[in-house]
Amino acid sequence: MVLLISCEKNNDKNSVLTTLKGDSGISYNESLSKWRELKLINGNSYTYQTTFISWTGFSNITELKIEDGIVTSRIYKEFQTNETNGQKELIDSYTETMNSLGSHDKGANLLTIDDLYNSCAGEYLIVDKERNTLYFDTGISGLMTLCGFVPNGCVDDCFTGVRIISFEWFD
Repeated sequence: MVLLISCEKNNDKNSVLTTLKGDSGISYNESLSKWRELKLINGNSYTYQTTFISWTGFSNITELKIEDGIVTSRIYKEFQTNETNGQKELIDSYTETMNSLGSHDKGANLLTIDDLYNSCAGEYLIVDKERNTLYFDTGISGLMTLCGFVPNGCVDDCFTGVRIISFEWFD
């Protein structure tokens, strides 16, 4: 009986990975295949940025640089929107290089895109669909741009997951 339950959950997870599609119309599994193809063509060196934006006017951006599949730098910028003029003002920032990676608490975790795909499938898209709204989307290239969930009924800063706002290959 335990095996039966385990298979049912696995089938449910596989269903989400093939059926959940955002505006792009591309599923997790299709996106992961596309990512692997793109990596074969372009190599495993790139930069990407993730973001968090709060309804309170607080936001941050983390940029990670990956060279040959290894995180080599992290740049973090934190902003607060000025209530008077509506402008975003930089309130904190740092740059980490190989010797200082992980020395700051703020910012996105030191993860490659491969790691993000694993987190997406293994942490975010496996939550209870009855109690959460699941999100997955990609950009034009098929690369994942959004993966996570929001607990049903939550209204303020409830998204758990990743938002990729930019991606660039480099040699």
